[in-house]
Amino acid sequence: MLRRLSEVLSPYVGGGEAAARRLFVEVCRRWEAIVGVETAELVRPLGHRRRELLLGTEDPVAMQEMVFAAPEIVSLVNAALGQDAFDRVRFDLIGDRVSLDVHRAEAPRFFTPLPTRPARLGGLLGKLDAASPVARCYTKYVAYFEAGPQPSGRTGRGGRKRRMAGGA
Repeated sequence: MLRRLSEVLSPYVGGGEAAARRLFVEVCRRWEAIVGVETAELVRPLGHRRRELLLGTEDPVAMQEMVFAAPEIVSLVNAALGQDAFDRVRFDLIGDRVSLDVHRAEAPRFFTPLPTRPARLGGLLGKLDAASPVARCYTKYVAYFEAGPQPSGRTGRGGRKRRMAGGA
């Protein structure tokens, strides 16, 4: 019997801690709209534990100021979610942690070093049996380094070239 994926996953995602995590993700995505621009500049979401919202600030003075605004922050967050998801706030200094309302716009960059040419490359050319797979592979390996660095990936589309009717 086939069932919808939502029916199968609902016992796992629908209740308890999973529902709280979904709510917290929603809070992080809309943080600035929920608490306002001025408050969002001073305090950022770091996480949650059960019904406690963990928020971070850059400096201790802002943290002290936000302690007095904690009831208002809780009410704004709960109103935006439409339920009483959180009942208290704990503040901490952000330090080297990344707040969860930050969108990472830049993809990570990977660096692949260029292969270095072996010192005595090409010394075996002509000494190996030309019909052997090892000799063919070695010949291509030498040709690879003699050609120099080439751009990776295909530049054209499609696979084989089609022949035109008429022998062209």
